[in-house]
Formats: sequence, structure tokens, C-alpha cells
Amino acid sequence: DPHALGGEVDHAVGELERYRDRRLRFCRPASDDDIHRYCTRIDRMHTTLIGCVCDGTLRGVAELVQSPGDTRPGAEIALSVERHHQCLGIGTQLLRRALLLAQNRFCDTVFLLSLRENRRLRRLAARFGAQITASDDTAESHIRLPWPSCLSLFEEAAGDGQAVVAAVFELPARQLAAAAERV
Repeated sequence: DPHALGGEVDHAVGELERYRDRRLRFCRPASDDDIHRYCTRIDRMHTTLIGCVCDGTLRGVAELVQSPGDTRPGAEIALSVERHHQCLGIGTQLLRRALLLAQNRFCDTVFLLSLRENRRLRRLAARFGAQITASDDTAESHIRLPWPSCLSLFEEAAGDGQAVVAAVFELPARQLAAAAERV
């Protein structure tokens, strides 16, 4: 299961460097230097990185960037999942977790910007109720969020707790969840 990476920007750099479809993630070609510059400029006050670790290696990252200011600010979400780990539900779990965190931070709307050719991301966003508008080469997916609830706050806390336990005991999160269901 995805979990917040906290200050582990180096892990995100490594994930983005391994990501082959950089053009799909950044909407333009991106070199290793571009990725390093991008990651060093991350505004840690308004950005949450969410990672998915498989077999001890970070395989996917969601980046939630909140727009400061408004009473109910908006946010942008960007997703990166390694090619060989796509179509396994990682992107779905990363987006679900990022939307939950955005909701619990009082965000009104989130958007995902993608190249128009990135059908997977558009389909994924549509599963979460996105309104999608496309231009010649880009597409914007907007998802409206409800107010935080006791359940959403509990879901975030439970997910954080599960990630901590899994990291401490080096158990895959799925095994941990299966064990909890049996109890």
C-alpha cells in the first residue's frame, strides 16, 4: 500500500530516474539533470510525496502539491509508476491515497495534467469521477473532493500506521492487511 515518503526526496529522484516514460510524466522530455533540478525545487511545505514500495524498491510515486492560500485550496497530483509495474493497481492505489490526503487537507479540487496520448492516466482519473478536458496535446483531469470526515481521517491514520508497521517489520503491506483481516 502507498505511504507518505516524508523527507525521502532521494527515493523520489531514484524512482523518476528509472521511469522510462518521462515525457508522459513531465509532458516533455526530461534528462537526469532535469529530474535532479526538479526534485531539489520541490516545495516541502506544500508537497507530499507518496510512494509504493515493492520488494524493497520504490516502484511508484504520487506527488500531491497543494495550492497555498484559499480557504479550500486546490491541488495538483502527478503519478509515476515504473513500466514493468504498471497495470498492477499501483497507480490506482497511489491516486486513491493522494486524493484522501488532499481531502483531509481541505482541498476542494485536484487536477492531473497529462499528455493527451496518456490514455491510462485519463482512464484512471475518470474512475475517480474526473471531468476531463483536452486540447491539442494535453489533457486536464479535475476531481472534486468532499469535506474531510471522521472516516477519511481514520483511513489516513490507519494507512500511515500500516505503513510504519510494514516498514519496521519489513513485511509487505498486503501480508499485513491479510493478517489483520483474519483477526
